[in-house]
Amino acid sequence: MSTPPPRTPPLDVLSGSVREARAVVRQRRHGRIEQKELTEARHAALVAALEEYTVALEQRRLPVPHALRAELEMHRQLFDW
Repeated sequence: MSTPPPRTPPLDVLSGSVREARAVVRQRRHGRIEQKELTEARHAALVAALEEYTVALEQRRLPVPHALRAELEMHRQLFDW
């Protein structure tokens, strides 16, 4: 008897988290802000949201769009993740 995969939030919820994280980064990029805060916003929100969404797609055996994979890899490289 195999164990079912861990349950993840619905894809629309995860996709919304990615959009929100991108919006936070965009907003902070245009205002007066210290570089450290922008870096933290990108890392904490955007990378986490991208990873969670990617994992959920893979768990559902759905394709991960190339642009999404590339964006995640770029942020991982930027932050030595």
